[in-house]
Parts: sequence; structure tokens; C-alpha cells
Amino acid sequence: MTSPGIQVVKPDSEPASEGGEAIVKRISSGASDTKGLNISLVQFPKGVRRPWSAHPQDQYAWIVSGKGIIASEEGETVLQPGSMVFIPANTRHQHGASDEMGMTPLSIIGGTEPRENPILI
Repeated sequence: MTSPGIQVVKPDSEPASEGGEAIVKRISSGASDTKGLNISLVQFPKGVRRPWSAHPQDQYAWIVSGKGIIASEEGETVLQPGSMVFIPANTRHQHGASDEMGMTPLSIIGGTEPRENPILI
């Protein structure tokens, strides 16, 4: 039995609308009243990267497995399992798998206030 408001949800799997062959498992989509919170497990096959983009909410990405990149206007950084990335709201960026192997990040997007912090790795 859970308390009122607590929901046990089943993740939805779908091909990403952007980013080629990436598979997105949306963890937060089954819950009601998430107030813009989006939690996803994204599986990037080797060489697949999302197009350059920006979004109005802050994003954290924790690299669960594989090897990949995060790029901004300032350059590109290699990501390994355990890397944690912070992407401030409205920051143009690209991320995805390396050419050698796939990458799986846990992505958390939410909040309404942009931060002044740079991308942290």
C-alpha cells in the first residue's frame, strides 16, 4: 500500500523523436502531476547522437554505461560510466554515444529557473 499521491508507474519505451536510433524509456510519463519533471533512460547505439538543441529547463544526465560525448559551443568532453553532466536551461548542446560503443544515460529534466553554472562533468 502506498500513501496518497505516491504512484508506481511502468516506464514507456519508444524510439526517440530526434536522434536517430536512440531508444527512450520514459520513466516519469506514467505519473500524473509531474509539473514538467521528465526522467528518461536513453539507449544510444554506437555513433548515434542527438541533434544540437536547447530546452527551457535544466538537465542532469548520469552516464550509466558505455562511452559518449557532451558538446557545447565551447567544445566536446568524453563521458564514461559514472560521469554526471549538468546542462543549464537554454544551453545549446549535443550528446550521444561514441563511435566505438553505445551509451546509456539517465536523464532528468525539470525546473523552471535557469542556472548560471557551467556544464559539470
